[in-house]
Amino acid sequence: MVIQDHAYPTRVIEHMMGGEGRFEIEDILQPEQMHSKGRLFARGTLQPGHSVGYHVHEKDMEICFFLSGTGIVEDETGTKTAVQAGDTNIVDVGHGHKIVNTGTQPLQYLAVILYA
Repeated sequence: MVIQDHAYPTRVIEHMMGGEGRFEIEDILQPEQMHSKGRLFARGTLQPGHSVGYHVHEKDMEICFFLSGTGIVEDETGTKTAVQAGDTNIVDVGHGHKIVNTGTQPLQYLAVILYA
C-alpha cells in the first residue's frame, strides 16, 4: 500500500495539552493500522510561537523526529533543549515534555507514540 503525500487525514487541535496556538496534525497511519503497537504516527506542525503544552506519557512513549524549523523541547526537570531538523526527542514511559516553536518558520516533526 502507498499513501501519497498530502493525502493524509488532517486535523487541528487548539491549545494542544494546554499549549499556545494550534497544532496541525497529518495522520500518516490510523491507530488500527498500527496493530495495537501504538496510537499515533503523524506529521505535526507548529507555527511560530505555537506550542504543545507539557504532558506526561503515563502508559506510552513518544518519539519526535524534527523535519524542519527550530524550537525548544522542555523536559520534566525544566531543562530546555534547542532542536532543529535532524534532531530526535525521545520521551520514555513516565516522562514528559513540551515543544515550542521559537523560530520564524513552521516547526515540523514526525511523532510516533508507541504503547509500553
